[in-house]
Amino acid sequence: MSVVLKIAVGILRLVYAPIKLFPRRKKIAILSRQGNEKSQDIMALEECIHSMYPDVKLTVLVKMVGGAGYAFHMLRQMYAIATSRAVVVDGYCIAASVLNHKRGTKIIQMWHSSAAIKKFGYQCLDKESGHSSKTAEIMRMHRNYDYVICPSVATGRMFCKGFDVPESVLRLYGLPRLEQLVRSRKEDVNPAEDADADNREIVLYVPTLRKVRPVDAASLAGAIDSDKYRLVVRLHPLDEIDDSCEEAIDFGREYSTSQWLNNCDYIVTDYSALGIEGMLLDKPMFFYVYDIEEYERETGLNINPLEEMSWCSSTDAGEIAAMLESKYDFSKLTALKEKYIEVNPENCTERLAQFIVETADGNN
Repeated sequence: MSVVLKIAVGILRLVYAPIKLFPRRKKIAILSRQGNEKSQDIMALEECIHSMYPDVKLTVLVKMVGGAGYAFHMLRQMYAIATSRAVVVDGYCIAASVLNHKRGTKIIQMWHSSAAIKKFGYQCLDKESGHSSKTAEIMRMHRNYDYVICPSVATGRMFCKGFDVPESVLRLYGLPRLEQLVRSRKEDVNPAEDADADNREIVLYVPTLRKVRPVDAASLAGAIDSDKYRLVVRLHPLDEIDDSCEEAIDFGREYSTSQWLNNCDYIVTDYSALGIEGMLLDKPMFFYVYDIEEYERETGLNINPLEEMSWCSSTDAGEIAAMLESKYDFSKLTALKEKYIEVNPENCTERLAQFIVETADGNN
């Protein structure tokens, strides 16, 4: 496998050599493989740059890895990088990290979440959920970053470990989604009320991706009083649930996760970055970490909810259900929010757009 990867990388570099001869323009490229559609962060950033800097050329390429068509897509990525002054990525991008770029081309890592409660990248090499050290070396995983975007020093240190970069590359800016979360607090229309006369309070369960086992939502569903609460489960797009209990789970498919976040009454998560970002909603948040021992062994954690969020975390579904009935300590939630989100979330998009354009202009 290592030989195949080395050959593939060599071919990419040979192909890229003539592409680098194309002149660089006053252009910014945004590259993502997180999905086949633009994320809310990318859409907001694209709109802001077009509005504030109409003379700046912007190329946005999004496509998940896979299929024969991805080879052609990588050619488009190479051309975009070679002809741009600044390149923004929101995850590991093969073309951005593996290739040697023109001097002066700046690579900005705008990770697809604001924090890393679970370990990732270089933190979980050779673990069941991570890549091998050999693969990371050959594919130059997370190399070539000139800047890494983060909302606080605390989250930035997590990224430094995951990307294997020094703290000097960190730049404190928030993702556009943080601004959108703050704005959503002003909305007071519950989407469920538009659909029926269900007056139950909504408990939104948003677990993180589990690569080695299905999500156990049945235990939580069985513990919560269904006469008082409606439990809505929103899985990671790449995750699955135990087939034996799928029919008994309410997936809330009539609305998006963002809509449910805006209008739910309680949030339950685990090791997802939502555990940090969701604090901006000022809603009771709980951490249901029933498999924390296995998760720590297979992936690892930068933040242990049982320690740092002990007042609202448990491995037991019954305890989480009991917490819903108790008075919530928002002062502790506020302290955590101030630690992990130092930036002003109300103007994240504009400030990030300004930084990216100034980087392209050579002012950073």
